[in-house]
Amino acid sequence: MSGALYVGVDLGSSATKCVVLDETTTLVGYHVVKSGFDYVEAGQVALHHALAKAEGEPADVAYCVSTGYGRERVALANRRVTEITCHARGAREWYPAVRNIIDVGGQDTKVIRLSEGGRMADYRMNAKCAAGTGTFLESTAHKLDLSLQQLDELAMTSTEPAVVNSYCTVFAGTEVIERIKEGQPARDIAMGLFRSIATRVSEMLAVRDGAVAVTGGVAAHCRALVRALEEVLETEVLLPPMPQYAGAFGAALLATETNDAERSSTSHVAHR
Repeated sequence: MSGALYVGVDLGSSATKCVVLDETTTLVGYHVVKSGFDYVEAGQVALHHALAKAEGEPADVAYCVSTGYGRERVALANRRVTEITCHARGAREWYPAVRNIIDVGGQDTKVIRLSEGGRMADYRMNAKCAAGTGTFLESTAHKLDLSLQQLDELAMTSTEPAVVNSYCTVFAGTEVIERIKEGQPARDIAMGLFRSIATRVSEMLAVRDGAVAVTGGVAAHCRALVRALEEVLETEVLLPPMPQYAGAFGAALLATETNDAERSSTSHVAHR
């Protein structure tokens, strides 16, 4: 390859994502792996495969920004940035007019509010328990002997979602059993779980005006979540082309911008 590469690594609690951009900010490589027990290894594996797709190697990386839970574990990183900032930057690149960003991850759910100029105005996070997260869905799906994909497919056929009031994984499981005993269709129980997450998100949204986008791994794999959010929020919910990579994409964009800013600053000092 020719030219410098810019890398964003999002080391999340469940999955590690890597995005590689070239000098024109064109996407040239990306990869995702499970984070597992070793964040260092997960970051290295994701980076290796993303660079391979970009036909590059570590020596070609001009700047790297890491984000996510394990951002301190990425040795190649020149800068470490919160996942809130990176998801906002990634979503705004896809949708410049976006005002509310919903990030549903494995361990937490974040609602990010941007100003009209695209700056961070506010954010709220649910990280005290598994409520409203991918773990919540996976745990409940497991109790029903379903994969997350099967749960999503089942929910998409729902005509009348069941009411699942509890946000607690344990109590929600009990509530699902009650719905089964009542004879409610499995498809409606499945959609009820997605609606419960959407309701939780609705409570976290302080301001409703402006475009809404959803990011994160759950959004990438569950169409039912987008449908539930649109029904509860009563508005269109934008789904980016690569929702799971939003944080890594934002980090890679920040890598190009930070590198340009630092070079410009150095050049200015040199010419003083």
